[in-house]
Amino acid sequence: DFWSIAGAPRGGEPIPRKYPSDEHGTDILSGTTVKSGEAYCVVRATGVHTEIGKGQADIMADRQSASVSVFEQRVMVIVNILISIAVVDTIMIILVQGLARDGFRTDEKKTLLTALSILIAAIPIALPLVLNVTLAIGAYHMATEHHAIVTRMSALQDIASMEVLCSDKTGTLTTAKMSINLDMIWPAAEAGFEKVLGLSSWRYLTPEQAVREQQKALLLMAVMCSNADKKDDAIDGAVLRAYDKALQDWGQDVAQSKAAYEQVCLTGFNPEVKRTVATVTCGGRKIIVAKGLATKVLDTSAGGKDSGDLQWKCADCEDPGFSEMVSKKDAELSSQGYKTLAVAAGLEGQPMYFLGLLPMIDPPRFDTAITIQRLMQAGVEVKMITGDHLNIAKETARLVGLATNILPGDMTREASHTRDELIRQAGGFAQVLPRDKRECVLALQRSYNLVVGMTGDGVND
Repeated sequence: DFWSIAGAPRGGEPIPRKYPSDEHGTDILSGTTVKSGEAYCVVRATGVHTEIGKGQADIMADRQSASVSVFEQRVMVIVNILISIAVVDTIMIILVQGLARDGFRTDEKKTLLTALSILIAAIPIALPLVLNVTLAIGAYHMATEHHAIVTRMSALQDIASMEVLCSDKTGTLTTAKMSINLDMIWPAAEAGFEKVLGLSSWRYLTPEQAVREQQKALLLMAVMCSNADKKDDAIDGAVLRAYDKALQDWGQDVAQSKAAYEQVCLTGFNPEVKRTVATVTCGGRKIIVAKGLATKVLDTSAGGKDSGDLQWKCADCEDPGFSEMVSKKDAELSSQGYKTLAVAAGLEGQPMYFLGLLPMIDPPRFDTAITIQRLMQAGVEVKMITGDHLNIAKETARLVGLATNILPGDMTREASHTRDELIRQAGGFAQVLPRDKRECVLALQRSYNLVVGMTGDGVND
């Protein structure tokens, strides 16, 4: 059987991956979640021998070693300077008072007590207590006012000195919920809308209005090919949320159009066939609607015949250059960081027609851009380190105001001075493994003596 594996808990992409496949291979990493599928597996590594286990073991080893925070180091520098001044002052008092002014002859005890009192007064006996109480009060305010739990005082001390922040993407900078960009919905051709959906009224509209009507119809067909109860599903949930947003942005006429359709049968997504198929009725007609991977929706035999009950090749493919046009648009959206959802429709027993593409992306949180702006204004450099695809990472970086010179994660794995320089100059890394994040942090700490923070919602962050 084919497995659908969600890598988001490990800091990966929000859409599940298919295993086994040519793109992802057969090795499933520990820490991921099986969304669907059944299979017998061979366990090749457990515990600290897994990718996520190696990262956790390294982090635990780091925490077991005694570390002095940057704040404590700077306080100790000041304390040492004060004590050094006090020692010099004490020596000067002994020389001047005791020898130059014959203090040892007249009153030896007074001279020694004066020097000793200055030396003792220079030792900040209450400083550790005062610092701990102050930091405890700060931790209390962090918890009550900012809902942040401080687990180690050294972390609270270091965050004030932080120079670089490495951040995960999925679920941290973004919502971890795929979203469809309504304005970028791409209707492919008019034939399917006219012959299958019976829509031709846009001929009397302006080009902008005609495209908008086609976008509404395209989104509506995607909704009719979705399970309304699977709002937590990565794909169906994105379609349903896009429909709700369309009601707000495009008006209630979308809901009126939807009322004319009724879903009577739905075949759920299968990682092998890479599409869902629904039977929909409208005005006594039965319409077959499919959504999924563009190549499989355009031609179900692409990549080899699959086990789907319905097989087809869209009638649009007979037009010279149509398939190339769809592939080019799909690649264009992919290069911008979008995943695409293709939709086709046809009357029962008649040819299918390709309707268009719905671009999806994991959108940034509403406050991500302004938070990053504030961090940069405070002098903190932010780097994105994610397990998601490179193009998606670059587009997300562009949306939130981060540097877009993001590089593949495998460039961090060969230790060298050149690699350290690469980590320092890069805006972030994509398609990383759990241990790659630690390597980035250590390189910045050891090679450049920077105070580095790491944030994320993944189990390896």
